[in-house]
Amino acid sequence: MLDAIRRRRVTRSFTAEPVSADVLREILRAARCASSAGNRRIHRFLVIRDAATVKRLKPFAPGMLGWPPALIVVSTDLEQARKANVQFERDMNSWIDVGTALMSMMLAAQALGLGSCPATSFSQAAVARLLDFPPTLLPELILQLGHPLGQPSRSPRRASALRLEDLTDWERLGQREPEPDATASSTRAEASESTIQSTR
Repeated sequence: MLDAIRRRRVTRSFTAEPVSADVLREILRAARCASSAGNRRIHRFLVIRDAATVKRLKPFAPGMLGWPPALIVVSTDLEQARKANVQFERDMNSWIDVGTALMSMMLAAQALGLGSCPATSFSQAAVARLLDFPPTLLPELILQLGHPLGQPSRSPRRASALRLEDLTDWERLGQREPEPDATASSTRAEASESTIQSTR
């Protein structure tokens, strides 16, 4: 999992190779396993593999830069949200849940050898109309999926890039990372060596 997190890159160019239904189901299972505030499950996932539908959506979604062979449209079920007494004007959990589902799907895609790219720049009204959504279903995000065209390049570190240490405080603001725990380091080393031995 940590390897997938470190290796994942946004993919904007895809091959024409289709994405199988079995692979898409695995990605959707990852979304289903993502956290959901109050376990309300107010989001729906629409899979699109029809190239003609992708072509119709593209003019209304400037966030779609390539031609992905598969899309997953993440939407909020407003009727289910009403039943769960979600108050959108005060409750930010709905968007947080979209984010956790998105990240789970992107990591699953990475683990399955696919590239992915989220798109939030699109006309919600146009997408809802083109997909024949009822008024109670609001499209929130489009995840593009497919086989990467070439290997995504790892962006070179910019001189201005922030390090983990620049973003993190420990225990209180202004306090930097403590010295490495020798015991913990030793335990990790022993676990690593054990893993190596077991694979020989």
